[in-house]
Amino acid sequence: MATHDNKERIRPEDLYDQFPRGDEAGFGPAEGYNRFVRLNDPNLFTEEARQDPVIRQFLDAPFSVTYVQFKSSHRESEYYLHKPHLAMAGLVEGIEGLVEGFPGERPRIGTYVINHDQTLAWRVTRSLIIEDGAQAGQMIHKEAGA
Repeated sequence: MATHDNKERIRPEDLYDQFPRGDEAGFGPAEGYNRFVRLNDPNLFTEEARQDPVIRQFLDAPFSVTYVQFKSSHRESEYYLHKPHLAMAGLVEGIEGLVEGFPGERPRIGTYVINHDQTLAWRVTRSLIIEDGAQAGQMIHKEAGA
């Protein structure tokens, strides 16, 4: 029986570590999962694209825009969903990279979930993150399906 004093504390990380690792199940960085990639990185755009005024504004914006995807019901997705401040800061083993400019250890992170009514079990979870050095916001898309 669980007690309500501090002698017996539940560590969520122990629960997350019970899920399979993405890279061991074919859902690691080599397959396009568990890796943060900054989208408004000028090196991702051709010189011609960088000359477009809208693209130029996107690249020069005072924030970073980052994409990441996880396979649900795997260790890394559990950390990302429940401890995003650790995942975004590059502090979770199995997740490559970080959200560039991520604001501190315990930042404010606003979250919007598309298809929130869908179960997460065994689906792909994709996220776009915007940070401005002071706080971050993420839009999570849960893959739809039966």
